[in-house]
Amino acid sequence: MIRFSIDSSSSVPVFQQVIQAIKLEILSGRLQNGDQLPPIRELAKILKLNPNTVAKAYYTLEEEGFIESKRGSGNWVNTKNMKLDSFRRGMLEDEFRLFLDRALMLGAGLEDIKNLMERYAANE
Repeated sequence: MIRFSIDSSSSVPVFQQVIQAIKLEILSGRLQNGDQLPPIRELAKILKLNPNTVAKAYYTLEEEGFIESKRGSGNWVNTKNMKLDSFRRGMLEDEFRLFLDRALMLGAGLEDIKNLMERYAANE
């Protein structure tokens, strides 16, 4: 079962939050190739969203090759032809770039960021 929530105060559109959350579920291994996603109406009800929003997210995920829609049967994770490592690396770079932008906007210097990374790496 998908475990995520929607941040209504985020500047990221809701359907994109759904897309990102499902991609993270796939990349983390919690959703694997062949797993069935919740029906659109069910996920919309769980997340308190309009079903059209979830349908738009599912459609985008299908266009990107993350899921396959089988008419009358549902939506299924489809990663057999994907290079998840390169996608994971790209997603990590995007997230890191966002972090760096925010940290620099808050006045952190590169040395501050390096020290923070080292501190977190030592705790892992």
